[in-house]
Amino acid sequence: MNKMLEYERMQAKLGNRPKLPCDRRKEYVKDKLTSQQKIILQTVKQMQEATAFDIVKKKNLNAYSVSAQLSHLFSSNLIEKVRRVPAPKAKDRKGKSGSADCWVYRVNENATIAQ
Repeated sequence: MNKMLEYERMQAKLGNRPKLPCDRRKEYVKDKLTSQQKIILQTVKQMQEATAFDIVKKKNLNAYSVSAQLSHLFSSNLIEKVRRVPAPKAKDRKGKSGSADCWVYRVNENATIAQ
């Protein structure tokens, strides 16, 4: 790989520059969003950054549904993954969570959200 491209990608990964245009996915605008997708997008926008656990706790939604909708919104390029954080421990599962960590999401500032 080109050394300059490697360097620029490393700088983007460290947060010293925005993502390279060649590394950005095409902007995708979804014409119609479900009501739950709108709720999730509005919640993430209000919280600035949120995990699926945060959204479930704040809006009292089904965890599996929120996770699936977040995956869909990410693949539609309406939200972006920021970083991975440890998953909160569930009290009813004796200190175990569903996975070791989870993604923090934020609304993609380049995406146009249909109302």
